[in-house]
Amino acid sequence: MQNQSRQLAAIMFTDIAGYTALMGNDEQKAFELLKKNRALQKPIIEQFNGRWIKELGDGVMASFNTVSDAVNAAIKIQESCNAAKDFQLSIGIHQGEIIFENNDIYGDAVNIASRIQSLGVPGSVLFSKKITDEIRNKAEFKITSLGSFEFKNVEEPIEVFALSNPGFIVPKPEDMRGKLKTLPKQKRKKEILILSAIAVLILSVLFIFKNSIFQQKEVAATTRSLAILPFENLQNDSTLSFLSDGIPENLINRFSNLTGIKVFARSATFGLKDTARSIENLRRLLNADLVLTGRLIKTGNDYSLSCELIDASNQSLVWGNKYPLVTKDISKIEDAIITALLNPLKIALIGNSNVLQQNKQVNPEAYAEYLKGRFLSYGSTPEESEKALSHFREAIRIDPKYALAYAAIANEKIVQGLFSTAPKKEIVNEARTALEAAKALNPELADIYTSEGSLKFYYDWDWNGAINSFKKALELDPGNATIYIRYSTTLADLGRHKEALPLADKAVELDPVSISSLHNLGWVNLLAGNYKKSSESFGKALELHPNWVWGYIKKAYGHTYMKEYDKALSLAESGEKLFKDGWGSELLQTQLCLIYKNCDQKEKADAVINRFLKYAAENTVKDPFTLSFIYYLKGDNKKANEWEEKTMEGNSPSAYLMSLAMLYDKEYFQSEAHQNILKKMGFVK
Repeated sequence: MQNQSRQLAAIMFTDIAGYTALMGNDEQKAFELLKKNRALQKPIIEQFNGRWIKELGDGVMASFNTVSDAVNAAIKIQESCNAAKDFQLSIGIHQGEIIFENNDIYGDAVNIASRIQSLGVPGSVLFSKKITDEIRNKAEFKITSLGSFEFKNVEEPIEVFALSNPGFIVPKPEDMRGKLKTLPKQKRKKEILILSAIAVLILSVLFIFKNSIFQQKEVAATTRSLAILPFENLQNDSTLSFLSDGIPENLINRFSNLTGIKVFARSATFGLKDTARSIENLRRLLNADLVLTGRLIKTGNDYSLSCELIDASNQSLVWGNKYPLVTKDISKIEDAIITALLNPLKIALIGNSNVLQQNKQVNPEAYAEYLKGRFLSYGSTPEESEKALSHFREAIRIDPKYALAYAAIANEKIVQGLFSTAPKKEIVNEARTALEAAKALNPELADIYTSEGSLKFYYDWDWNGAINSFKKALELDPGNATIYIRYSTTLADLGRHKEALPLADKAVELDPVSISSLHNLGWVNLLAGNYKKSSESFGKALELHPNWVWGYIKKAYGHTYMKEYDKALSLAESGEKLFKDGWGSELLQTQLCLIYKNCDQKEKADAVINRFLKYAAENTVKDPFTLSFIYYLKGDNKKANEWEEKTMEGNSPSAYLMSLAMLYDKEYFQSEAHQNILKKMGFVK
């Protein structure tokens, strides 16, 4: 069996200048040069922790664990070669994924390093942008860009740099040859004139024959998509329930950070009913190319995890493996699954190596507690939320430097603040403290900035700060649907609809069937005035989730603004029938009343108002905004303004709704009292 492994490495190629000509003139001298070359380079490569791979004719290939070691070795080799004065070398370096097999290496990174070296001249050290990014801030290295080149058998252009320290040669454009598809830009002037004439001729022909030429369908290259299902807990072992969701959820989060694959969000697959999780349905609903499934199996006292990657187009098995399940060290299993899937998913490690190291320093027991907390945090009761927090706190007790657990506490407290009757200030302060701790431990964690954005928007009314936090989160985790949802909602609520719409579309691309993404798309389009598209989005959500009350209410919004009052009333009445015991949430009641009022159904609107005021007299209103809005709908502007002040003073997370002109008539919205509230909140200058 071949011994094969993958890793990230810096690859160095060296080449003796003029060796081919020398070989033809004096074979014996040429062989002596090879011996001298070997004697010069090998100890230097070993000195800088490198690995001598092999000789390739008159060249040498070596690998290094770090970029700095590779560049320092190249410098020392060139300096030693110059001092010896026996021959001259050109050197090329690139960093990327390689495959070690039987004392040899393979991979695109090897090919690119070889191509870069081929551009060199005697006395030069050339390298890729990947190398430059690693050493740019180190003062001992001077760097000059040579431009971008299109190499043979390399898909994308590569920008090449030269080491320009004193004593090193920076190649001139006319001296660079190399294994190129095309010549460098500096040598294309004559070719451009010829190509321009040809282009004019081609465009003329295309214009004449465009109808016949473009009848053929265009086939666009697309990134393959992956759906990861919650794992089956075959024995229904309650002690493993957190793993059946926890492992696939974390795989989703980590795959979302990889380039070269599109992975659907948790809610896209976890939110589906069991009957809708067939491969055929996933292909139809999500347009998934590949599906990853798993089964937790108990045999005697031992547990194992069996995973399968399935091609959704023909339901054939692409990959499968079985792992012993040790609940105290789940992170190693996740690492093993991701590493094993790189080949079947055709994912390169270039730019992705950090994902494999994500769990490297996590205490296994702390990680297990974190997963238990995440499993419970998706529950719907205050009790489940508190249990989730207890697991996150236990994770921190085990590992006080576990940043992800602090971020999870912050998110849980922010959500509690939206729905809990506990004092908001107390809840928000705990969230803020947890975020500060997480940021101090790991400032590159996307979860921190996602929660921070929500905190700044709903509680601090720091609108620009919220946007900057979401931007940062998206930079760190560009494949996370939750970030797109929260970011686009925030932009839309602030009236920045053009920026919000493409983000909402991206969220649906990553999460096509969940309430979260479809609600967001509908809401953003509603605020942007795209009522038909809004209604279609809420309609699709209702097809998939027919008992979703808010879907009926918000779809009705769009129809009222399109003056399709019969449709709006029918939807509102369908939604009201789903209210528990005749009472939905406070906010639901207010929006139901708004629809009835907009549809000129005074009797129905009054019924909701009276029901709400009766509730307010008998219970403590959780959100002062809802009472302010009910008084507005009742026509009692004085009371409405009084409760708007209380909404602002109580730091209600619903306070931003007072800035949405679509919820109010023009006279009230532009009134001095209402505008003063918006000025105090920073919505109006």
